[in-house]
Amino acid sequence: MEIPTPSDIQNVFALNKPQHMLSKLLWEIDSLSKALSVWTKKTEFPAPLFIVWNAVVTAWHITDWLWQSTPEIRAILTKRYNLKFVEGSKNALREGLEEFQGAVANDSRFLYVCREIANGSKHMRKNKIDPDITALAKWLPVIQGAGHVAPGDLTLSLVIIDGDNEQDANRWLIQAFGYWEQVFTQENLISVQNRLPDKVINPQP
Repeated sequence: MEIPTPSDIQNVFALNKPQHMLSKLLWEIDSLSKALSVWTKKTEFPAPLFIVWNAVVTAWHITDWLWQSTPEIRAILTKRYNLKFVEGSKNALREGLEEFQGAVANDSRFLYVCREIANGSKHMRKNKIDPDITALAKWLPVIQGAGHVAPGDLTLSLVIIDGDNEQDANRWLIQAFGYWEQVFTQENLISVQNRLPDKVINPQP
């Protein structure tokens, strides 16, 4: 087995393809599910809070990774979303990205909400906030003991509220992932060649 080729993009470690970000989102969703389902009284850090933050940011910023990747992918996205973008025109990349992100937010409410939460998370406070959207950590009392928790303890639940719609944050992220999975699959943006390497590579004899 050959040594993986170093990234041609600076400061991204080995993550340099849109497919890599889709894989990262799936890993974060899986990690969040595990972190929330294993109840322990004492941990060094509240891992689910960190993971859900990362997952929401990843879900939204797949837009950047798709748009900035290649002219060929921009052409695919321009056709899919019926954008006015013209490759090579003045300020094309920046304005095209804004147009593309607006189209995605209009097409997927799940990603629209991820955008709102991601921007709120990155910048702490936003000047313009959608009042219908809330990312919330709830502490719920334990009714029946399980694992390391006992009745009377409080366990963490993460929810996203969008108007009258309240859902578990992980379920919301799964639906955001489903949107991207459909885009990547329909536009043939997933390939074996773009798979990330394993942590340990065992060369063949």
